[in-house]
Formats: sequence, C-alpha cells, structure tokens
Amino acid sequence: MSVKNTMKKSEPANADLELGPLEQNVGYFMRKAVLASQSKFQRESGVKLMTGQYSVMEIIAQNPGKTQSAIALTAGLDRSSLVPILNQFEKNHLIVREAVESDKRAYAVSLTEKGYQELETLRVQVEEMEAKFIAGLGARNHQQLINLLRKFLAIL
Repeated sequence: MSVKNTMKKSEPANADLELGPLEQNVGYFMRKAVLASQSKFQRESGVKLMTGQYSVMEIIAQNPGKTQSAIALTAGLDRSSLVPILNQFEKNHLIVREAVESDKRAYAVSLTEKGYQELETLRVQVEEMEAKFIAGLGARNHQQLINLLRKFLAIL
C-alpha cells in the first residue's frame, strides 16, 4: 500500500497537520514538551547538554559515592545510556570514578571541584527556566504538573 502526498503545492511544509489519536496521547505531548524545553534551554543558555546531563550531575552531587547503576536508575536511564555521559564528564574532569571495594565491577561516582562549579552554572540556568515555567503556569499548576508526572511515572 503506498501513501500519496496529499499536500497542495501552495500549502507550506509546516502547515498544521491532523494528529488523530495523538490529540489524546500523553506520551506524544510529553515527548514534544521535553524536546521543546531542551531546545529552548540550549538556545537561551548557549549550553549544549547531552540528554539528562544536568539531571545526572545533580543526582551525583546529591549522592556522592553512589554507583553508576544507582545513578542510572534514579535518572531513568539504562546503563548503556549513562556510560557515555559519565565518560564525557570524566574526560572533562567533572567526575571521578572509583572501584567499589565490595564489588570490583561497580564504580562509585563523585563530582570534582570543577564538576561542582559547572553544576552551579547549570543550576542558575535551570532555575531561570523553571521561573519561566512557574510564571506561565502559576506556582500551583507547576507543582500540580510535577505531582502528576510523579504519579504517571509510578504507574509505569
């Protein structure tokens, strides 16, 4: 079965398209929101973050010496997604990894002084974005959105 291009020649490529069942699909709108917020953050801050970089740095800062596996679980990443992030952090001298004595296959991760400095810079930028979200949504709706997303994650 072939799909015909039904776009009229005068219709712009970015014309509003019908979404059908996607209009009521939570995953579709969450993905778009995540991509749009990452893109806006990069445009406004000039900082190109790898997916989850800020979250991973914050989790490490709040839990120094925890294992890569624990960090991945908390960040919602699989280990194969976390390792390239940690490798880049290590290359940039933002973290140190040390073998765990009780399990030589596991590594404990901590931020370096440079890592903490980088995190402080990111925090300022993230707080500015959150302030925009709060201004647009209102403090109550902002908190409600966070609570709903937590419930959503619990369902999964």
